[in-house]
Amino acid sequence: MNCFSRKIVLIFATIIWQSSLGTTYALADLSNAMSVNLSLNGYAKFNNGLLVQWGRVGGSSTASYSVTMPTSFYNTEYKIFATVYKPSSDSAVYSSSPLAINKTVSRFYLNRNYASGGTTGLSQESWDWFAIGRWK
Repeated sequence: MNCFSRKIVLIFATIIWQSSLGTTYALADLSNAMSVNLSLNGYAKFNNGLLVQWGRVGGSSTASYSVTMPTSFYNTEYKIFATVYKPSSDSAVYSSSPLAINKTVSRFYLNRNYASGGTTGLSQESWDWFAIGRWK
């Protein structure tokens, strides 16, 4: 009887091990672990719930520029980072400030400013942004 129970345990362990292959582990190209949109404004959704999004917004004279993301986050606890896309060299110092007010699961606002030669103002350069959070 003792030998029989060991065989049963071994059979169950083998079945469980084989049934988890391909579902628990990601393939080398991550095709079963994520869905992606690799456009200029895109995202990568991972099966563990992680969502990474990125994009570029054009120059605007609007003080608080509204950015709509390609897909929605689960909640508003995602993080946003932004930097100027400066194709030419100049002496201006640029700053971006993602705003926490009126932030939704699919949209945030971005303040874009510059300082140069003792003057400050609203930057009309393009800005790249990056957001990370969860989708489930």
